[in-house]
Amino acid sequence: MPHATTPSVSSDGSARSRHHHRDRDHRRHSMVYFEEPEPKQFRFCAELTLLIRSRRADHRSSESLEDEILYSLTNEGIRSQILSDYPYDHATHTHTPSYKVWTITSDHSIQSKPTEYKHAMKFVSPLFRFSSFNTWILHFESFMQVLNRDFETTSTHECSTSIHLAPLDENHPEWSRSEIRALSKSILYFESCLDAVMPLYRRTSIFAKSNRHNKQMANLTMADCFSHLDSIKKRKNMAAHMVRCDPNSSTGRALGQRSDFPHSGYRWNFLNLVHNKSRGTIEFRQPPGSTTPGEAITWIILAVCFAQVACARGDSLRPKERPNAQTLGDWVHREAVRANVPSEHRRRLRQLFDDAMPVVVSDSKKADLGLLVTTAEPPITVHDKHGLIWREKGERNVAMEKFDGFFVEPVLSRLLRDSSSRL
Repeated sequence: MPHATTPSVSSDGSARSRHHHRDRDHRRHSMVYFEEPEPKQFRFCAELTLLIRSRRADHRSSESLEDEILYSLTNEGIRSQILSDYPYDHATHTHTPSYKVWTITSDHSIQSKPTEYKHAMKFVSPLFRFSSFNTWILHFESFMQVLNRDFETTSTHECSTSIHLAPLDENHPEWSRSEIRALSKSILYFESCLDAVMPLYRRTSIFAKSNRHNKQMANLTMADCFSHLDSIKKRKNMAAHMVRCDPNSSTGRALGQRSDFPHSGYRWNFLNLVHNKSRGTIEFRQPPGSTTPGEAITWIILAVCFAQVACARGDSLRPKERPNAQTLGDWVHREAVRANVPSEHRRRLRQLFDDAMPVVVSDSKKADLGLLVTTAEPPITVHDKHGLIWREKGERNVAMEKFDGFFVEPVLSRLLRDSSSRL
């Protein structure tokens, strides 16, 4: 990964033996929580945001760059479309994103550098079944190879790799109350561990705020957080409490809010479940921008494997015991093995946790509450403020539009068949 370092190993192999002993201890510790979990199957969609510059031409506008990207992808047989804000479709631009192809659009929350001919772009993948590794891994490898061959790709602190998850079952594509609760508990409990595998700048991003320290959960112990989630009966309300934002926070002030409000800009975004009840996606927003296929694929595997076992065993967590990154690493790696993730990508996942950088706790009181020094919202820049406003009022939820299209299409097909049979 972009922030990874290579661990040193002494000539006598002592670091390796210590590492083996550490892994054995953490495996024993993690088994207390998660023994043989039943996996939740997911469909996913990924959003990649990057700064892009053509290797062939100097594009002064993002529109002409979008056209060249579309041309390059299409020539390699990668089906793509440019998202249009106009309410009509034509050959290369669309107002209605398809879940079957890549969607290309500009991202105005990221600062472009037009004098350097670099423009902030977002690429939204097709929908994939996670277990179909041969399909989606090859697809991401082909996409990123074309992108890096014809364009310079740069990931800044503002760029990200976001993964949208939804239940796989086409007949009942809804999150159950128990799944939302178990996943929420796991997110809160393991937040510092996921922080440890992220670059420092993704731990303090205004666009990936702490779920553990939102307005609802910040002053509760972990045990109280779990009890609070247990007490919520409606799925919509549980989702809202995971993304509850303070009007006096940097985000609240930037958006001119006067009371508590749900917001999408958290590490795990539940806002689609607030708006769409149980049929929306849950989005993992914290990973940094990906400039290689391996990076993007590893973040996707982390998100899905975490969610799979969290939904099955999150209610078994012991909130008074302190988590650690290596325990979580064993947890998701074991799930990746059981899910038959290809060995090359399991190794990348393992390396991610081997290179984890622990989060520092500031004092004993905060340690007791699980409050970390990296969780407070930092002062935001003028561009951050503009980005927050654009995402709130101008950005389209392309991934959710794709999921809606996926579920609506079979319904429309059935209606058309029924209408034809009656004629």
